[in-house]
Amino acid sequence: MAEEKPIERAREAVAEAAAELRDIADDSVEQARERLEEAAASFEDGVRRTRREMRRRAEALGEATREKYDHAVEGVQRGYEKVRKDAANLATEVNTYVRENPGKSILMAAGAGFVLGLLMRGRRRDEI
Repeated sequence: MAEEKPIERAREAVAEAAAELRDIADDSVEQARERLEEAAASFEDGVRRTRREMRRRAEALGEATREKYDHAVEGVQRGYEKVRKDAANLATEVNTYVRENPGKSILMAAGAGFVLGLLMRGRRRDEI
């Protein structure tokens, strides 16, 4: 029995082919795993870059918002000071006018009171 039987040769050939296929499959699985790990690492890097960029943009937006807010506050403060000074000047001018023209001032005040009285009286009639 120097020669092997054909069935045993076929079994050996199938076993060798199966071993080769296992090796090929193992190599393919390993390559797929490596590619998947590379893709995951690349994805993580992209997420980190995106997170950094979003943080940078949010900080820039926050800074711009603070600057706009500070500028608006300064404008309101300047406007308030101007109105306060204008009101003080107007009060001084009215006081001066009243001191210089007391008769006219009394007549103007009486006239304004009369007109306001008529307006208020007219509203009451409309409401009834």
